Amino acid sequence: MAPVTPEAIVDWLVAEAPRLEVGAFVDGLGWRLRRAGMPLDRMMISLRMLSPNLLAAGIVWRPFQPIGYFTYDYADRDKGFYERSPFKVVHDSGEWLELDVDKTPDDRFGVIPDLKEEGVRHYLVVPLWFTVGAPNSLSFATKSPDGFSDADRALVARILPALANVLEIKRLRRTLDELVATYVGAGPASQIFNGVVHRGEVTRIEAAMMMADLRGFTALSTRLPVQETAELLNRYYDAVVPGIVAEGGEVLKFIGDAVLAIFPAAPVGSQDACARALRAAESALASELEPVVVDGVPLPVRFGIGLHYGEAVYGNVGSGNRLDFTAVGRDVNVLARISEMCSALKQPLLVTESFVTALGDTERAFKALGSHPVRGLSEPLAVFEPATFGELKPPQAQPPTDHVGSGEGVSTSALPSRAIAI
Repeated sequence: MAPVTPEAIVDWLVAEAPRLEVGAFVDGLGWRLRRAGMPLDRMMISLRMLSPNLLAAGIVWRPFQPIGYFTYDYADRDKGFYERSPFKVVHDSGEWLELDVDKTPDDRFGVIPDLKEEGVRHYLVVPLWFTVGAPNSLSFATKSPDGFSDADRALVARILPALANVLEIKRLRRTLDELVATYVGAGPASQIFNGVVHRGEVTRIEAAMMMADLRGFTALSTRLPVQETAELLNRYYDAVVPGIVAEGGEVLKFIGDAVLAIFPAAPVGSQDACARALRAAESALASELEPVVVDGVPLPVRFGIGLHYGEAVYGNVGSGNRLDFTAVGRDVNVLARISEMCSALKQPLLVTESFVTALGDTERAFKALGSHPVRGLSEPLAVFEPATFGELKPPQAQPPTDHVGSGEGVSTSALPSRAIAI
């Protein structure tokens, strides 16, 4: 291939790179640097993230090898990866760091033994400055005995401003995507980014609906310290939410101690939507929550779940510039009443007749618990409970790959690229 000039790489970064998927972008950059004469055998980009779960995410490039994706999770922050990383030195100093790998002791940085095993001779770490916030990092490695030359350093310096702009745009979009999804859910976030941002933009949907409600929470919250109340809610949410997500449901709201979720019928059909909702409910109720200690007395933590099938209006409601993306309608109100009845009837799981009908012929038995007057409805509401739990659970998924320390302040993970796309 013909050589590439530094100016050509800058032009590519400005004109083409912002539109590329992150893996294609990093691959294109790595090969262009080699065509410009840089003896590049390894390149890593590490970016600090604004995320509920991640402190940093990154991507590593090696010629003729698959792109590698990395995460540095909140759960890993006390394990010392970052403190043993050359990235920390660069972040603290704001200066470039160069290492002759052969002459660097293995215990100087966590990544050194890995670099030596790869045959790396020269290692260069560069701070990557965005328009706001602390610096991010970019590392280059070569197996060449001559290391990186002054021309290689000049090439890196020449492309850094344009590269930082591209990465900041990509990180900003990823951060925006994740934060909106974190607070409103993935489904609403997708619609918001597709332009559904005006009050009154709503869609009628049919869905299996779930509402979980923590029993006795008001009384508990008046007797527990604020921090312990928040911890109780988080443990409860951890019992309810994973099953919803695993079954393809959408958590719409945390309403105090209640969780509102939907399982849309389209395109899978009403029976499949109800089956998924039922599996999610049973998975949640199978969780064992530790008792909460109040005045030295351990009290059990219990919650009830109501399931209903019906129609809802799904979209934007609110006033002025303050909107909420949610599901509203008569059937949502019915769902809330069913959830409340779990406590009155002392049942962990109740479903409506419309849910049983939509679930259809699955050989799943339900026990009728009679019809009961419900606030806001003119006619009594018939409710049912599953005769047994657990008959619709799918095969267990394989556990995710464990994290392995990379030594550069992040941990490797077999995640899909979208999970940490930058």
